[in-house]
Amino acid sequence: MAVNTYETVFITDPEIAPEAVDDLVNKIKQIVTNQKGAMTHEDRWGRRRMSYPIQGHRDGFYVVLDYTSEAPVVLALEHLFRVTDSVIRQMTVRVIKKNKTFPPRRVKPAGSYEAIRGGRPGSRPMPTVTPPPGATPPPAAAAPVVIPDAAPAAAPAAVAETPATPGASA
Repeated sequence: MAVNTYETVFITDPEIAPEAVDDLVNKIKQIVTNQKGAMTHEDRWGRRRMSYPIQGHRDGFYVVLDYTSEAPVVLALEHLFRVTDSVIRQMTVRVIKKNKTFPPRRVKPAGSYEAIRGGRPGSRPMPTVTPPPGATPPPAAAAPVVIPDAAPAAAPAAVAETPATPGASA
């Protein structure tokens, strides 16, 4: 079988003693090492508030474990989590490390067609507006003048219309 790298995150009941969390982590380490795996990293985040309640708990004790092993170890750990009442949530994922590199982005020349039209499919180039020879440019718009002490202008009086009656002619 192939040896893979796994990451397991589990959340325990926040009311259990820290010694109980230590015992659980030691059991997990023992399961991994008994099945020819190796623990690579252990990170205890401690007690944190969860975004939503899980089994009636708003807080939980988070632990993250990284290890390399074969696939049956994951099944054994999931069985341990299912039978342990203090574990309220767990997740194990296989870590895939790729050494893929990406080429640098292609820089478009300043006068190229893609640079002018934006390079998006289906887009059109922006129209260029050239004034006719001898035309003067329009004046810049002036900002409105606000007089702070002036009373607001009165609205024009509304003209009351009489409703039309059916059958009446004008």
